[in-house]
Amino acid sequence: VKDTASDNSIGHFYLDLHPRDGKYGHAAIFHLVKHNSTHGAVDCMLCNLPASTEGKPSLLRHQNVVTFFHEFGHIMHGLCSEGIGNSTRLAKCPRDFVEAPSQMLENWCWQKSILERLSKHYQTGEKLPCAMLNDMIQAKHVNVAFGSLRQIYLSRLDLEIHGPHPPKTAEELQSLVDKLRPAITLVENPPGNNMLRTFGHLMNQYSASYYGYMWAEVLSADMFATRFEKEGVMNPKVGMDYRKMVLAPGGTHNITDHLTKFLGRPPSNEAFLKSRGILK
Repeated sequence: VKDTASDNSIGHFYLDLHPRDGKYGHAAIFHLVKHNSTHGAVDCMLCNLPASTEGKPSLLRHQNVVTFFHEFGHIMHGLCSEGIGNSTRLAKCPRDFVEAPSQMLENWCWQKSILERLSKHYQTGEKLPCAMLNDMIQAKHVNVAFGSLRQIYLSRLDLEIHGPHPPKTAEELQSLVDKLRPAITLVENPPGNNMLRTFGHLMNQYSASYYGYMWAEVLSADMFATRFEKEGVMNPKVGMDYRKMVLAPGGTHNITDHLTKFLGRPPSNEAFLKSRGILK
């Protein structure tokens, strides 16, 4: 990746996009090398997008495109950070902000002008029909309430387990799930069902910080609506402001100060509530 103004390299990234035997089964990015005095950062993005076949290239559903943009937002966060040793790792960037640059890029996947540029029939070259595009964008909020409640449920589970009085036995863990799931998601938990067995975020750097996914979406929605929606989603000046004011400082100083500088005011949750269809 090169800076267009100076033609200097700022870093490298690898893409490992398709499934294979023995590969990590989720989507994530990994910081391989931090910025140092001799070269820029090196990051790797792993996904498991639909693989090509003998008769067809890799064909992506819209959700696959959202996943790609999300993970690539992490890549740009890592590469655009500046300063020796500055990175987006836990010790350098607030854990409840680290998902903001990734969720920021998801916004472009819901812009009609962007989808028109991205979509093409692999045989005819035809763009996605306008009516289908409009229907897809209109359907963005389908089941958004259930999705929001699920994220709140998972966040609450995470905080309870890492709180001052965590469950101490398997029975207490099961009781916690049986209590919180219907109380928050309004869906009864089937007997013996316990999603904690596969909740990987509990055991990595997101411990007690899973709520950051939704909080970071509040911040990213505000940044996108306040600057990019108003000044142009492909506006290079806004993009450079975002790079220099938000991504480049990384975890140095106070992240709220960086956001306030970019937004021209303190962050607000209004754009997030509108993006979820809660406010008009």
